[in-house]
Amino acid sequence: MARISTYNIDTDVSKTDKLIGTDASFGTKNFNMENIAKFLNTSSLINVNGQVVYKYSGGSLGFGEFNIVTGGPAFSSITKLRFSHFNSNQDNISTYLNYFDGLFIMLTQTDNQNIFAQYGAQASSVISNAIDFSLAFREGNGVLTQGKHYALSFSPKGSGDKNFTSPSINFTAGQAELINHNLNKFPSVTTVDSAGSHVVGDIQHVDSNGNPSKNNFTITFKASFQGKVYVN
Repeated sequence: MARISTYNIDTDVSKTDKLIGTDASFGTKNFNMENIAKFLNTSSLINVNGQVVYKYSGGSLGFGEFNIVTGGPAFSSITKLRFSHFNSNQDNISTYLNYFDGLFIMLTQTDNQNIFAQYGAQASSVISNAIDFSLAFREGNGVLTQGKHYALSFSPKGSGDKNFTSPSINFTAGQAELINHNLNKFPSVTTVDSAGSHVVGDIQHVDSNGNPSKNNFTITFKASFQGKVYVN
């Protein structure tokens, strides 16, 4: 075997290229470049722009895993997810996870960036070695697949002008309608009926238990009609 220094430099690196090295358990091995890239993508050894890579376990949580609490598996139907406090490198990142409270977050499948979702996130509870996020789906494509890895990160899209538009609602006279906007602020509210007219109602910024809230309000009208609520 010639000296390594005498080999030509490969200027066209591809995923099928191989490196030779030592496996910690089995000695000298060839290592495929694609497999090395997959390992680095899922091991939490490399941090890119604050991304944290988690595996969707579909069950009990291990290091670097998350699962669905409510809804799913379609991104659009997920309303709560649970993330381990520990990344796949077994580092406790609970402080960083709390940073996402009140922000827009992205979940992106690491081996297919066309599978993604953006949510408004609220830290709803902290349990033993994990945190739950209540989620309001904003946009995305696809479903969660068990065993796949997903990058969790902050998404700036829409954060400069937080807003929410309700689906069409049939309002009943004198009956309070609960609006969950998940904007983490006391917003301005405009209601427009199906004919395009502005309708004024009584607004109370409360949650479902009647406590003060920056994420919900009730709105009550004197007449019945169909319309939408625009929140900014």
